[in-house]
Amino acid sequence: MTQVITEPNDVARLTTLAVELEPDALQGLRALAEITAAAAGRDADLAGTAQDLLREAMKAKLDDVGLKWDPAPESVARRVAEAARPDGAAVALIKSVRVRRYGGTTLLVAVLVLLWGGYIKGWKWTGFQGNEQLWEWMHLLLLPVVVGTAPLWLRHREYVSRARQRVFLIAAAAFAVFVAAGYLVPLNWTGFPGNTLWNWLSLLLLPVAVTCARFLPSMVRSLRRRHRLAVAALAAIWCVTIVGGYAWHWTWTGYQGNTLWDWLQLLLLPLLVPTVLMTAALKWISDNAPA
Repeated sequence: MTQVITEPNDVARLTTLAVELEPDALQGLRALAEITAAAAGRDADLAGTAQDLLREAMKAKLDDVGLKWDPAPESVARRVAEAARPDGAAVALIKSVRVRRYGGTTLLVAVLVLLWGGYIKGWKWTGFQGNEQLWEWMHLLLLPVVVGTAPLWLRHREYVSRARQRVFLIAAAAFAVFVAAGYLVPLNWTGFPGNTLWNWLSLLLLPVAVTCARFLPSMVRSLRRRHRLAVAALAAIWCVTIVGGYAWHWTWTGYQGNTLWDWLQLLLLPLLVPTVLMTAALKWISDNAPA
């Protein structure tokens, strides 16, 4: 058993919360406390570590329900009333398992019919005939797919089982092999041959930056030594490709002929806006918005 105590302030009384922990949870808490203490050069503090974990978890859950830390009673009452309000007809339909199942099936059939009509039957109104390569479909689908799924992995990665993590890694490795085959065989229908590293950066940077922007502060705090080494290695490799592209004329990089203006166009929107400007704007808005 451990106790979490919040210090009194001008408006709150001293509150003590006793939390029962299973032996495995207590062992995990002790491990985190010892690791944190070793990194900071101080003695392990179980209660302090439990407080920190509780605070982080509460902040995340409050954010999920649309409240910020230490919400005002009026905001809590408003959210309670909204949560207790019966769902409307549209929301009830969306939450219906049967509607989701049949709706997903109907959508899949519609997509297959459109692909069949566009590519096989030549329906010109679909515009699919001019998009005969996987590369063009990746330009269309990559951003919404990554933005829709990656936050789940980043925000709730502790709930992703090892089996699913292995499936994800296997799928990523298989895609890498597929891309290599597209260049080496070559598989012209993929559209990969002829696209340089510059083209891949143009394709990938925006989805990755938009997805990670919201979680960047917590990701930076949770980086371990091996993660920092991996980031440093990737940055070093990128620098080598830049030198190779301009000084050694590596044509596969696609860097030759691109000026500073082109680099600004490549990097400004995907990197600066989501990671710097958007973060600052969200912080400013949340600090000035009502709780």
